[in-house]
Amino acid sequence: MSASSRQRLTVWAGEAKVAMAASAVAEVIRAPKVTRMPHGPPSLLGVTHLRGQVVPVVSLNSLLGREARAADRVVILQREPPIGLAVDGVEALKAVSAEVEPVDGQLLLDDADGARWIDLDAALTAQFAAFRGGMRSSAASGAGPVADETQRVVERAYLGFDLAGQAYALPLEVVSEVSAVPSKIAALPKTEDVLRGVAQQRDRVLPILSARILLGLSDDAPQGGERLVIIHIGGHALGLIVDRISAVLRVPEDRLGPAPSLFNRGAGEARIESVLRMPDGKGVVAVLSPEKVLADQRVASLLADVQGPEEPTVADTQQAVQRERFVVVQLGDERYGLPVASVDEVVRRPETLTRLPKAPAYVQGVMNLRGRVVPVIDQRQRFSVEGQGGGAGRIVVVTLGGLQAGFAVDAVASILEVDASELLPAPDFADPAGQVFDRAVERDGEVILLIDPKALLDRAEADLLRDLTATAS
Repeated sequence: MSASSRQRLTVWAGEAKVAMAASAVAEVIRAPKVTRMPHGPPSLLGVTHLRGQVVPVVSLNSLLGREARAADRVVILQREPPIGLAVDGVEALKAVSAEVEPVDGQLLLDDADGARWIDLDAALTAQFAAFRGGMRSSAASGAGPVADETQRVVERAYLGFDLAGQAYALPLEVVSEVSAVPSKIAALPKTEDVLRGVAQQRDRVLPILSARILLGLSDDAPQGGERLVIIHIGGHALGLIVDRISAVLRVPEDRLGPAPSLFNRGAGEARIESVLRMPDGKGVVAVLSPEKVLADQRVASLLADVQGPEEPTVADTQQAVQRERFVVVQLGDERYGLPVASVDEVVRRPETLTRLPKAPAYVQGVMNLRGRVVPVIDQRQRFSVEGQGGGAGRIVVVTLGGLQAGFAVDAVASILEVDASELLPAPDFADPAGQVFDRAVERDGEVILLIDPKALLDRAEADLLRDLTATAS
């Protein structure tokens, strides 16, 4: 390579200039949205999605022993896998002679102390205690934990939601996704009031219905908090707008009973098939019958106009098998996913929890869940989330083997249905003791890290045993 063809990229890190070989740079992008990775090294700002890969974003200021700050640009280094360096700005790209061109893995730092070479790999290794420079294999992580079939045989799973201050539920198996209500819903002329309109959803036109009007309730819904529940029934897909999502419920079959006649009077007639009797006298939840929703004359005619019935094919069946659903929980400004199959239920946080004497601070206490004492772990503290959580909070109950625990989160944000081809390996940058993320998925420019429930429980169990033993000694 001739001297005239050699180039170096110079960037800003605070008041210092840092030069690197242009040949080591894949591209420079505007600072993207990053998802913070709990238990990661101090220099790791988070991860972002870039053309099919989850890319770690590292603060150059922090690597140089300076205070990290909001980045203006991210330099994507040509590595396998790529690494992003967050910088304060780009100074120049210019041709240089071979003598002053940094080689791959080296940085030329020029600040008040003069110019000197920095070994980038050594800096990464020094600050990343578990730096491996690699990604986990999504194949190695597997498709997720195997459900405890012994427990599942006698229990039914439901998605709970609220309408006009009343509690309702749908069988979880018909719910493919829960998301925000689309900002663009196209209204159709001369249609029933129950149809809000249609929206584009991946490769299909999705009818959007008002669950309130469907059940004969007032359509005066709260503004801003509505959620869209996408269900698949009899070869059809439709979206139901509900006031808010309340919980994921797994309840014994003996808590199901026939719906009293008063539930099916008026415009909501015959939509409610059964009721769930909640434990501890906390009332009942009306369970909608998906088949009876589909049989509603208004709904049936709308579906016939908007989308014809889909005949299931072998390819459809195979695709369904290759899709996974995740409960997306909110912790501060970040969102993380747990496989639906591993979640026993999501419940409101009890008003009071029984504190355990000498328990670690991250154990909020224990709660009674249908006769079982379940420890509640403060996941904000475990993931080092700053500030206080909003709202009353939720408890995500997970069981693997003989261990059951509740993880306190700020809220349940959504339910995602993800094709296997969309799943990405998570970066392997965290403390080995905190490797709780095995995969990731990108949605609307945001990386949602997916939690391995077994790793989460194993870590919680190991830390509890360690801390309680240390307290007792």
